[in-house]
Amino acid sequence: MSEQNPHQVVDLVDAGIPADQGLSSLGMLMQLAGNVLAASAALFMFTMLFAAGGSGELLWMLLLLGLSIARSLFQRSAGAELLYGRTGFEQTSRLAGVRRYVLFALAQSVMVAALLAAKFHVPNMIAVGILCGLAAWPATLAVLLQLPRFKRFQTEIPVPEDKGFEGAAILMTVLGLCGLISGALILYIMLQAGSELTKGPGVLLVLTVAMLVVRSFIHVQAGFSGLRETSVDKSVELANRYANFGVISAFCGGGALLLWVMSMSVSVQGMALITGLVWMLMAWPLVIRRFFSDRQFADLLAGDNAPIHRRAPDAGITALGWFLFAFALFNASCTLPTLVGGGDMREVSGLLAFGGGGFRSIWWNVGALVLQAWAGYELIRMSPQSRIIATVYGAVGIAVTVYTNYPMLHQLKHMRGMMNASSMGIGMIALQLVIPVVTIVLVNRKLSPTARARFKAKPTPA
Repeated sequence: MSEQNPHQVVDLVDAGIPADQGLSSLGMLMQLAGNVLAASAALFMFTMLFAAGGSGELLWMLLLLGLSIARSLFQRSAGAELLYGRTGFEQTSRLAGVRRYVLFALAQSVMVAALLAAKFHVPNMIAVGILCGLAAWPATLAVLLQLPRFKRFQTEIPVPEDKGFEGAAILMTVLGLCGLISGALILYIMLQAGSELTKGPGVLLVLTVAMLVVRSFIHVQAGFSGLRETSVDKSVELANRYANFGVISAFCGGGALLLWVMSMSVSVQGMALITGLVWMLMAWPLVIRRFFSDRQFADLLAGDNAPIHRRAPDAGITALGWFLFAFALFNASCTLPTLVGGGDMREVSGLLAFGGGGFRSIWWNVGALVLQAWAGYELIRMSPQSRIIATVYGAVGIAVTVYTNYPMLHQLKHMRGMMNASSMGIGMIALQLVIPVVTIVLVNRKLSPTARARFKAKPTPA
């Protein structure tokens, strides 16, 4: 517990949980998802303006996409309000933004399903499936926040013992590893393509991907540092280095891609795609920069009188719980339309590629998602059996990934001379294994004894 006030004691619901119940990690994840989904919907909307022409259904399609963008922006705003409050308004509750998002998201889900059924003549059962998929996350979030452990945060959310830095480090480690593997895979495939991409304008594309691989490496390095360091100085320094490099690399990558597009033909769609990619690439570094800057600002002002901080009792594991739970709900949102609509189960295997899709029955993946959500929920609560359940999820996730992709692995043996196809297949499997493997390692890692840490005040020049 942070020694900010010797006369105040943080009221913990259970032992082994941080003072904020991991809500700071939820706020960061909601900001990231809101930005990425808003950029994706905006890019798709811009594409529709040129692809649909004068179609009579264009306005209805733009309405659907506009509602989706508004929902994503509500989610981003809710995440920021969880962490920093509502700027420029009288603060009533840090959870007020989440409640606004839940209400708007549920209303948007109903409107989208109704428009698809009425204006686009989508079968009723498929529309109901889409409604279930869209409403899954906000409905579950509304139920979770009614639990006593969260409902008690009516006016303010306390700062956790370590200011939430170790939870942020866990998120950076998981996301950084995913980015590093996917970036290295794309770079390897591009280099294997030969002279088409290693000469002329294609060099810009290769350099852009290489820079993103370096960015992911710095990302992982900052995450690892936050998990190892007992002093926050080094971890904050590396996190800020990643944030700065992330913003710079986003603009540099966008500029290189713009030159590559202009070298072939000036396309409005191509420029819109670059804008959307830059928006997505900047989202997470900006979230990280604001989070660490806001949390360390008070300590920097206080100097030698800064409060003493300690490792949180959960060692950041609740952040992993929120990530597992949210990611399972995201994959469930992709799965529910097919399950409820009664379509062919294999049609959604591509949607689950990152979460464990393969060549077997989809019910294997559904079972893994249910176990993942359960493990995430138990880690959020830090229940006595949480580490066991998380370990079981990791082992089952690895087994399901290998089993569902075994037919592809068997086919790769006969793909001689097709290095790109083999590399892509192996790389996708490795990407699917990141989350379960990292879960096993993080929940079973040996923690150093609780240590005190503080920011070092710089000496005043004479």
